[in-house]
Amino acid sequence: MTSLTESLPRKSRLTALLDHFAQVEDPRDVRRILHPLPEVLLLVVCGAIADCDDYEDIAAWGAAHLDFLRQHLPFEHGVPGERW
Repeated sequence: MTSLTESLPRKSRLTALLDHFAQVEDPRDVRRILHPLPEVLLLVVCGAIADCDDYEDIAAWGAAHLDFLRQHLPFEHGVPGERW
């Protein structure tokens, strides 16, 4: 007999990570948010995995890989720059 978890399709690790990001509370003023927190978190995680050392490098990596990022989240306003 198979358990319920064995019969359900398994989420990809990226989907699971994005689900966790969606649950993180965002303390920023809603009226001033241009880049949703899940987009910022995905960018930072991907940049860190890509061995970026600071946010300027992460922003540059994000700009160079915007098509990849948009496969997972909208990034309607592009990636946040290093000043964000």
